[in-house]
Amino acid sequence: MGSRPRAPQSGPIARRLELLGELVRRDVRARYHGSVLGIGWTLLNPLVFMLVYAVVFGDIIGVKGPSGKSYAVFILSGLLAWTFFSQALVMAASSIINNAGVVRKVAFPWMLLTVSSVIAALVNFLISLLLLVPFLILAKAPVGWPLMAVPLLVLVTFGLSLGLGLMLAAGSVYFRDLQYIINLATMIWFYLTPVIWPLVHYQGFFSHGRVGLIAHVVVYANPMTWIVVAFQDVFVFDRWPQHWHGLVYAGALAIALIWLGVRVFRRLRRRFAEEI
Repeated sequence: MGSRPRAPQSGPIARRLELLGELVRRDVRARYHGSVLGIGWTLLNPLVFMLVYAVVFGDIIGVKGPSGKSYAVFILSGLLAWTFFSQALVMAASSIINNAGVVRKVAFPWMLLTVSSVIAALVNFLISLLLLVPFLILAKAPVGWPLMAVPLLVLVTFGLSLGLGLMLAAGSVYFRDLQYIINLATMIWFYLTPVIWPLVHYQGFFSHGRVGLIAHVVVYANPMTWIVVAFQDVFVFDRWPQHWHGLVYAGALAIALIWLGVRVFRRLRRRFAEEI
């Protein structure tokens, strides 16, 4: 009597992908566990910030968006991209520390904890894009083929977040204050990114001597400048991203940061269980 054929076993890559999927589901559920509004916070938070910025900077300070375009759509299109990036960094930085029990007891690819946190931030971002729909309708903003560029912009943002996130996750194990520094740094970084002010407003400041030159270098070296401006091109102007040089730079930087992030993480992970 022949032996019963064995069921095919999944390979190591398939098992890691399955584990990654479970970690992402856990991270998304944990974010809204016990919350009354649940996933509604993903929509409410950027909506409130957009309204505050529109009132404070638009009505009180007098900052204006692009001529003839909705200032609300302008802010929101950049704000959602920025929120994805900053949220991914914050979640990634605490991904190892928040799973101290797992790291101490279970031997598995700890890097997946950080990757899953960045993917969870991506899921929140994709949900938050729904906020743009009513504002685009109210503003009667045309939406066309340039939307095809959005997946590329998301991919570059994800790469930047993952590369930096891996280094921050590993560094936070040894230097706990790093998480607080990240919150402060992202707040400053936000105002160096053209989310509230159009890029042309920054360009007008660049001619102010040495300070203007420093501002020029900082804003142009900021990869999120080109990602945010590209999102604004797509949703505000209904055009393909105009600053392709900036996107190529951001994409190349994302690849370099992922490579560096993996190397730093692998080097520092040896003592995670001891340090946590």
